[in-house]
Amino acid sequence: MALGSETTASNPTSLSESPFFQYHYSIISKVMQDIGLQLNGTEQDRFKSGLRQIFMQYLPEQEVYKFSSDFTSVRKPDSRTLEDRGFVHVPNSRIFGNKPIDIGYTVSCVNLGLYDDEHPSSWSIPLDNLRVANNADKTAAVVKQLSDLLKDENLPFGNSTKVVNSTDSGYAKADYICPLVEAFENLLLIIRLRHGIKVWKPYDGKQKEGGRDKVYDDNPYYLHTYDRREVRNPHTKQISVKEQPSIFNLTPNEEESYEIITHKGKVVVVQMYRWDDLLLRGTRDYKMDDKPFDLICVRFVDKETGECLYKRDMYLSLFGKKRRMHDTAEAQNDYLHRYDIEGHNRFSKQQLLLDKYQTPDVESFEAWLWMVQTAYWLLYLASTDTEICIKPWERYLPAVTRAQESGDRLSAAMTRKGAKALFSTFDLTPFAPQKSKNGTGRKKGTILPKRQKCPPTKKEQNAQKFEQKIE
Repeated sequence: MALGSETTASNPTSLSESPFFQYHYSIISKVMQDIGLQLNGTEQDRFKSGLRQIFMQYLPEQEVYKFSSDFTSVRKPDSRTLEDRGFVHVPNSRIFGNKPIDIGYTVSCVNLGLYDDEHPSSWSIPLDNLRVANNADKTAAVVKQLSDLLKDENLPFGNSTKVVNSTDSGYAKADYICPLVEAFENLLLIIRLRHGIKVWKPYDGKQKEGGRDKVYDDNPYYLHTYDRREVRNPHTKQISVKEQPSIFNLTPNEEESYEIITHKGKVVVVQMYRWDDLLLRGTRDYKMDDKPFDLICVRFVDKETGECLYKRDMYLSLFGKKRRMHDTAEAQNDYLHRYDIEGHNRFSKQQLLLDKYQTPDVESFEAWLWMVQTAYWLLYLASTDTEICIKPWERYLPAVTRAQESGDRLSAAMTRKGAKALFSTFDLTPFAPQKSKNGTGRKKGTILPKRQKCPPTKKEQNAQKFEQKIE
């Protein structure tokens, strides 16, 4: 309750000044150590499943669940005793000459998206925040997260009609798509594809009598609008023209459009094109020739001028056996709400102190990830009972005006501002510490051993490449 309502706290220690925190501030590290032992013990899957069951029982059971996955960086450059730190990407590095990297951890997030009629202010609720080891495969980590959620018999995801997981172009890999599509019948993957990559139509010509049947068509299609591209030779510097047939040379199976009005009053036409049963190339370990997908191109056009608002179109791929049951406009809306997870990650760092907890051991850091996650659950459950509590100069904001007029569920930020007034109505007696005698404490003259400092490490593959360049 202190983490979800104390808006003035700048670090976890200052949460002890909250009226809902009735213990000494040193209890924070002790609780994190106890939770960390359970998260890394033999019963870790059962412990995580039990926490999710407590939260999911307050949500109505749905036929379709919308997930989103993303990676976020937690910077720990000064925590020299933390093990397994590596070099992570730092977005929005605006200092000229600085490399966009820092020392810390990579956290894989899988969130449940709620953006239906009952949630005018969309919510992206965390289901699992997993620290990815420095030398571990990030793709394998998110595959395990989704598999654990869908295989858990105590959760409703595995028995639902459809589970949709939306991701960005970093997940357009065979080792992410193949294990999930093969294992789960009700899973639909919406993945954004990079501009300019190649896709193939299945081969429908005559097969040879001997050998393996041909699967891919001879000529690929490129995800762009032009048919030729100028290529510069890196050695001779000469420019040549390369034929790259556009995907629009292939007739779409479906075309759809609708109009939206921006905040500035501009009318924008959203054009969508859909191609069925295309193929991507696989790898030696993961074959993609038996996993067709549907491709959706989304284009935004100014109705008045007829010009495209962006230089490049957006391409979305739909993998899974339920892809034909997913409407084109619904798929575009699902990917639009994928960005809610980025707002959740920013809110967790800036408001819920996700990256502010200082600890000498990794287990306590992983426990803090779950503490932030449960605090976000508490805010969601309190969003319908919290009154709007804002500053005088905030009453003119459109979001505040809309919330006051509708009376619907509040957003995460507005819920946190009014959570203290709601929590103050609770009886805090069950949360009060039990009376006990003071301990003996540390004996005088006791010298604690120095903690071992752990320098940041590079990934093994990158380290091998670096050594080869030196040789």
